[in-house]
Amino acid sequence: MNRLVDFLKRYFHFIVFIFLQLTSLIFIYNNLHYPQFVMSRIGRQITHPVNKMWSGFTNHFHLRTDNENLTQQNVALLREEKRNFLEIEDSLYVKEEAFTGKKRVRLYDYTSAHVVYNSLNKTHNYLIIDKGSKEGMMVDMAVFSPQGIVGVINDVAPDFSTVMSMLHPDTRISARVMPNNQIGTVVWHENNTEIVNLRDIPQHIMVNVGDSVYTSGFSNVFPKDILIGAVVSVEEDKKSTFLDIRIELATDFNRLDQVYVVKNLYKAELDSLKSNFKHE
Repeated sequence: MNRLVDFLKRYFHFIVFIFLQLTSLIFIYNNLHYPQFVMSRIGRQITHPVNKMWSGFTNHFHLRTDNENLTQQNVALLREEKRNFLEIEDSLYVKEEAFTGKKRVRLYDYTSAHVVYNSLNKTHNYLIIDKGSKEGMMVDMAVFSPQGIVGVINDVAPDFSTVMSMLHPDTRISARVMPNNQIGTVVWHENNTEIVNLRDIPQHIMVNVGDSVYTSGFSNVFPKDILIGAVVSVEEDKKSTFLDIRIELATDFNRLDQVYVVKNLYKAELDSLKSNFKHE
C-alpha cells in the first residue's frame, strides 16, 4: 500500500497530464469532423490487414460448407437429367402436370464423395473415396468428376471404397465418338495421366482431331453422354483394320477431390439377362 502511495505522489503531475491530454483529445474528436476523419482513416489502415487476415481465416472454414452445399445442388441436378430415366409408353399412366401417356422409370441415381487417396505414377492406379457400404457403395459403381470420367469401384469397405482408375490397364469404358456416333472402347496403357486410347473404330470411319468422346451407356455402369475427352490424334494401324486414336482426358487426375458416384438401379437385373448369353 505504501508503495502505491509513493508511486502516485511521485508521478502525480505526469498522471494528471496524461489524463488531461486524453480528455482534450476526446473532446476534439467528438466536436470536430476533420480529426474524426483522420483518426478513422488511421484506424482503418491499422485494422485492415488484421481484418483481411481474419476474414481469410474464417472463410477457409466456411468454404468447405459452401462447397458441400454446391455439391448437393449438383447431385440434385444430375438426378433430374433425362439420361437417368427410361420412358415407357403407358396409356393408363398420367403425370401430374400433363397427360403425356409416358411413364418415367429411374435408371440411375447419384451421390457425392471425396477422394482421400489417388495414385498416378504406377502401372495400376487406384483411388480411395470416403464412402463405403454404409453409404450404399457397391462394386462396379461408376465414378466421375465434374470434368469427366474417373473410374469404377472395385472394392468396398464399411467406410471407404477403392476405385480402379481410368489410369489402369484393366479399365474398359464403352465410348461414343461424336458427331459420327461411332462406338468404341477406351483403354489406358501408357505412362501418361492425360492420354488414353480409343479402340475398335474401323479405318473407314471419319474421326477428326477435336471430336468429343462420351460414354455410350452400353456398359450398365456409366450413363451415356458423360464426357471422356477429346481426340488429339488419329492414325491408321498398319497391323489391323482399326484406327489408332488417342484421346486427351477431360478429367485432371492430378487435382481430383470431389467426385460423383453413379448407381445403376437395374444393373443386377440387366447383368442376369446378359449372363444368359454366355450359355447360348
